[in-house]
Order: sequence, then C-alpha cells, then structure tokens
Amino acid sequence: MVIIGGGYTGMMAAARLAWRGRSVTVLEQNELGWGASSRNGGMVLPGFKSDPGSLLRRYGDHGRQLYQATLDAMALVEETIRANQIDCQYAQTGQLYLAHKPALVRHLDDEAHILSQQFGLAARVIPRVELASEIGSSRYYGGLLVERSGGLHPAKYFAGLARLARDRGAHLYDHTPATAIERRHRGGFAVSTPRGRISAGNVLLATNGYSDSIVPSVRRRVIPIGSYIIATEPLTSELAQSAIPNRRMLIDSKNFLYYWRLSADNRMLFGGRASFAPTTIPKARDWLYAAMTRVHPQLRGVRVEHAWSGLVGFTFDRMPHIGRINGVTYALGYCGTGVAMSTYFGQLAADWIAGDALPPFWQRPFPSMPLYREKPWFLPALGWYYRTLDGLGGGGLP
Repeated sequence: MVIIGGGYTGMMAAARLAWRGRSVTVLEQNELGWGASSRNGGMVLPGFKSDPGSLLRRYGDHGRQLYQATLDAMALVEETIRANQIDCQYAQTGQLYLAHKPALVRHLDDEAHILSQQFGLAARVIPRVELASEIGSSRYYGGLLVERSGGLHPAKYFAGLARLARDRGAHLYDHTPATAIERRHRGGFAVSTPRGRISAGNVLLATNGYSDSIVPSVRRRVIPIGSYIIATEPLTSELAQSAIPNRRMLIDSKNFLYYWRLSADNRMLFGGRASFAPTTIPKARDWLYAAMTRVHPQLRGVRVEHAWSGLVGFTFDRMPHIGRINGVTYALGYCGTGVAMSTYFGQLAADWIAGDALPPFWQRPFPSMPLYREKPWFLPALGWYYRTLDGLGGGGLP
C-alpha cells in the first residue's frame, strides 16, 4: 500500500492501515507534514463551507449524514489525542461565527435552530448588544456560538499522528515524491520515485492543496488557493482577555474571511486572504496586521513575530471528496476546514481500502471546470465576484 502525501490524511490512513495489518509506505515530496498539516490555524470545527441548512436543502437526508460526519470527525480527533496521549494543547473552547453585515444576522437564528434541534449541538445567537462579552470589537452585528469546537497546535498534532503511524509499522519517507503511477497488468500499481519503484496493491492520493499532475483528473478538480497567517508576540493576560474573553475560535462571514484565535501562550493568530491573486508573505503580513487592528484596535502596537502562508485545497462545490479514479483512491478538498475532516478522511479511506463499504452519502460527483488543467485561470473573476458579494453583504454561513 502506497500513500502519496504526508499530512494529516496520509498519516491517519497509514496508522489505520498498519493497525489493520497492511504494509504501508508514505511518500512525501517535502518534509513530513510540510503543507497545511503544520501551517493551518489549528481550529477543530464541525461543518463545511456549506452551512447545515444548505446541506439539508441540497442533499436531503444525505446532507444530514454529511454534517453528522463532521461531528464524528471532531470526536475522532479528540479520541485520537486522548488515546495516544498527543500533547498538542487541544482545548474545546467553542466557535463564534460573526456576521459582518446586518442582513446576515437573520440567518443565524435559523442555523442555531437546525444545529440544536437536528444535531443536538449547544448553539445560540449572540446579539450585537451582547457581543462585548465574547469579542473586544465593535465591527460585527451578531454571532452564532457553537460550543462544540476547539483549537490545537497543528504541528504538534501532526507529530503525534506521525508517531502513531511509525509506531504501528508504517514506513514514512520524506523528500521522496511520487513521479508516476502505472497500473500493472496482473493488478495493483507501480509507483515511481527518484529512489526507485514501489509495487503496491493500492494507492491513496492525499495531497489536498498540493495536488499535482500525477493524477491529472484529480488535479483539475482541486483549486490551490493561498492563505496567510500572522502570529503576534505573546499578549499580556489583560490584553488577551480584552480581545477574546472566552478564547473562542473566531471566524467572520465574508467570503474573503478572517479567522483568528489565541494560542496557548497568548499569541494572537490571525489569518485570511486579501484576494485570490498570489502575493508575498511580507505584503500579506502587513495586510493582516492592518485587518487585525481594525477588528481589535487594542492590539495596535503589538509586534508580529511570525508570518507564513500555505495552500488551501478548494473544490468547485466547496465540499471535500473521497473516491476512486482509475483505481487510485483519493481523499482531499477540505476547503480550509480540514483539521478534523482530514483526520476522518484518512481513517475512512483506510477502511475503504481495507474492504469496508464507503457510505453512500460520500459517493457524490466530483465536479470540474472546462479548460481547467493546471493554472486556475478563472480565479481573478471569481475573486472579483466574491469581493463584490462581501461588499453587498453576502457571505458564507458556518
């Protein structure tokens, strides 16, 4: 068994398959965990880019099962951390989804009702007059509080998964890209690398935003989009309390959204993207600092000590996908909500490869766009469209 991609999905799949008695080799073209698995914002959240109401309207009972899967994914992360004693500073602090325009507030009650009545989540709307109890900012018009969310140190969580896979006998190779996949006449595959060829009964592609042309039909269904994060110097306890009193995971409703939280050592982690166009880390750092201090004026003068970027794997329906193309299994497309779902998909893909059935609600078409191969030529127009929506008050729901 060969897994291409050494992030959360690949490591969880490797650990699961090794536990089920399979011989597993993981190939990573950079360092293990080099992509989003060590560079994300550390938010462990339920849900997708599509809100629960939209899922129910679009997919019916399958929509309910899809959202429930995200709750199962959170439970899997928590159990994996607990059972394997992964020291990754996980804390269940809750998530606050913030309306950036007054027109969006009316949707929050509907979403809170669906989450509480259909999924049993503790969810409630925080009106604008009460928001000061949750966030030290006057820029938002209301918030939806979901208690079933948390945060962790992403690189430490990845290190725990890698240790688990290695301890169970998986073979992990960094700086070893897969350069070609060939189907063998007698069944199975031959995977080429700069170090030689590997024979495998199955191949799992777990490359998300770093997918390349090794499986072209998957590559043209995934859109790599840059995301950027800054980390401040550690804040005083008083300043941290003034910004996020209850240490929630904060996300706003714009398409070009902000997401932010406090780290375990009281740094403000503030992320987002200014556009879909490529930019430099210094420019993104300055833009994010300006955005952070607009949201939290009390942080003016606080130094930014770290800034970094990475690629988010988006799909055309803004949903993750698991399936097979020409016998190769893929599990990817997390659209920026992947800490929990990538862990879940790693286990789900492993169990499917080992012979279990794939639940019907995951068996959905994986859309692409005509003429899209390597370069996402449509991103400038898409960026203009979403920025216009943000200005008019449109946005995604949680």
